[in-house]
Amino acid sequence: MKIKPLTQDVRLLLVLLPLMAVLSTLSPRFLTLDNLTNVVWSVCLIGILASGAIYPRITGGIDLSLGSMAALSGIVVDMFMNRFGFHWILAIALTLLIGALIGLFNGFIVAKIKVPAFVVTMAAKTYLYGVGLVVSQGAMLAILKPKPFIAIGTGRFLGLPIPIYIMFALALSSQFILKRSAFGRKVMAVGANEVAAKLSGVDPDSIRLAAYTISGVTSAIGGVVLASLTQQVFAAAASGVELDVMTALVIGGTSPIGGRGSVAGGLIGAIMVAFIVNGLNLMNVPASFHPIVTGSVIIVALLLNEGYLSPKKGGLSSARR
Repeated sequence: MKIKPLTQDVRLLLVLLPLMAVLSTLSPRFLTLDNLTNVVWSVCLIGILASGAIYPRITGGIDLSLGSMAALSGIVVDMFMNRFGFHWILAIALTLLIGALIGLFNGFIVAKIKVPAFVVTMAAKTYLYGVGLVVSQGAMLAILKPKPFIAIGTGRFLGLPIPIYIMFALALSSQFILKRSAFGRKVMAVGANEVAAKLSGVDPDSIRLAAYTISGVTSAIGGVVLASLTQQVFAAAASGVELDVMTALVIGGTSPIGGRGSVAGGLIGAIMVAFIVNGLNLMNVPASFHPIVTGSVIIVALLLNEGYLSPKKGGLSSARR
């Protein structure tokens, strides 16, 4: 009787669960509800952005404009609400529309003009940061109203912060689309083999346009949540978050060259890294040792996720030789 190979997400859980057990043993405070909630809360922005950024990644591209797009979205939603006097729901809707259009523009240059995604989105990262500086006049702006908007980031439901619900709702929706929908299968096909996808009737250009549009929307959602949570906006509010997102996706099993990915895996990867940092802080481990421990665990997770440490004869998975 053959044993079904473990999925990538399950292999990653084989790292996460023992890690939690070890940290709870070393620090009794680790496995408390408040601490676990705070850790998950801390990765909400990464989880929200990853739920959309995974689409360009699977198609073989990348979106490096996530942080600048999120920061600009916070500035824009504040401008609509508190400078133009729009209702907060309309302000959010317009902000998401702008995020979609910017994502569509990035996708158009990548798909139609054939400029490498790295170059396009790096340029977008720069000019969006510049637009944020211009719109905010280089200042850090406080958001103190309206209260319903502030509640998006600071409110709680059934004892859990609302951003956690937003993150899981987006992650679950994205995971379902990728694994269960025709569009998700087309995204995977384009990333795995574009020529074969064309022969099967898939239009790679339209898929890439949609992928970058989705990434733009989720970046805008992340920016809105971040602005509500911190109650302040500025052009560098989410600087560097794209690196955290890409790290989480790669740890979670998203292929660096496209064709494979998992939002659930990316979310587990982000939470795993956050648990490590939190556990080290609870144990008062000097900050200089944090990168060593974190990097070591990440390498183990990657090896498991790629199947190199599968329990087979010889240690290494024969499928990877």
